[in-house]
Amino acid sequence: MTDPAAPQNAKPSICFVALNAYGLLSGRNDLQHIGGAEVQQVLLAREFVRRDYRVSFVVLDHGQPDGQQIDGIRVYKAYPRDAGVRFVRFLHPRVTRLWSAMRRADATIYYQRGAATETGLVVRWCQWNGRRVVFALAHDSNCDPKLPLLAGVTERRLYRYGLRRADVILSQSNQQKRLLLDGFGLSSVLVRSCCHPELSAEDPLRGSPQSAFSVLWVGRLSPEKRSEWIPELAGTVPNCHFDIVGQCNLRSTYGREFRTQLHSVPNVTYHPYVARADMVTLYRRANLLLCTSVAEGFPNVFLEAWTCGTPVLSSVDPDALIEKYGLGEVAADFEALQQRLLDAPARLDHWRQCGRAAQKYVSAHHSVAATVDALECAIEAALRDRRRHRPALFKAGTA
Repeated sequence: MTDPAAPQNAKPSICFVALNAYGLLSGRNDLQHIGGAEVQQVLLAREFVRRDYRVSFVVLDHGQPDGQQIDGIRVYKAYPRDAGVRFVRFLHPRVTRLWSAMRRADATIYYQRGAATETGLVVRWCQWNGRRVVFALAHDSNCDPKLPLLAGVTERRLYRYGLRRADVILSQSNQQKRLLLDGFGLSSVLVRSCCHPELSAEDPLRGSPQSAFSVLWVGRLSPEKRSEWIPELAGTVPNCHFDIVGQCNLRSTYGREFRTQLHSVPNVTYHPYVARADMVTLYRRANLLLCTSVAEGFPNVFLEAWTCGTPVLSSVDPDALIEKYGLGEVAADFEALQQRLLDAPARLDHWRQCGRAAQKYVSAHHSVAATVDALECAIEAALRDRRRHRPALFKAGTA
């Protein structure tokens, strides 16, 4: 293993610990878990490669070669998703093989995004091995001390452990900066999410083959996304067609009931999975992107839609940007969303104007280059300063 301290005139090496990113890196269509966190990390990684950094990823083991090189990125595999014996597999193979892959990556900086068990495990390994950690918030719930989206006690404790000991914390919005300070007493650096300019194009012909006005919804079909609102909304707006993209957990009662309800609405087309290359067609065809979530971070689907000139009708508005820049409309509850959708086909010019404003906004504020510029500054800070505060791992009352 090489010395982790890079020469003064050399760029540090960067490893993204993103277990679900292999499908996006490799282009394998059989690996269908591609979330916003993975998209962001791959965009950043490719820009770092372009800037002559040594970049690697630690991902799950899908049978691929270890140390495979993809577009200048070295990819190391940790463990298969379902490997190991129940009750002991957390330690082996998950912890042991995660740390082994991190050792093989041999990076100066380790970047991990989103509240998870890996947050604590990545930080612990880096502490033992003198490396630096950049942690990126992926959702507003990552700033809530109750951690409503983390189910297990161990998962919550390890996340808190890693969060408090990361060298630099990145937030997606000023709101997240405030929430993190209020919830955990921790400061963070604002580094906005980015979107690739290749999505942008001339103004496309809007509307689906089924209807003159097309509504697109993209995301995980789950209670916190309030995806159960979709068939209800669609049923009351028969002159709009809804394309719904997202995977549904059919092992849960919520998932089974939702899918049954979704298939009963005639003006809905459900797409369990759409390849990223084909998502561009759906974005460009939609008159608006619909968001029904309780809370978000800075949704990647917003950036992708705006880059394609598609405005957003949303129940959340990160940093009030939708209202400030005219990127769509905000409607906080079901009734308000319903009314906006009922009125939408008669306001085509308004939505087109919002789409044009959205393209200008995302081009000016969310380029990959600008995001990596800000991240480079955060990395320099991580190399320069180490956090001195080291609270206890299992502090009473924090489970």
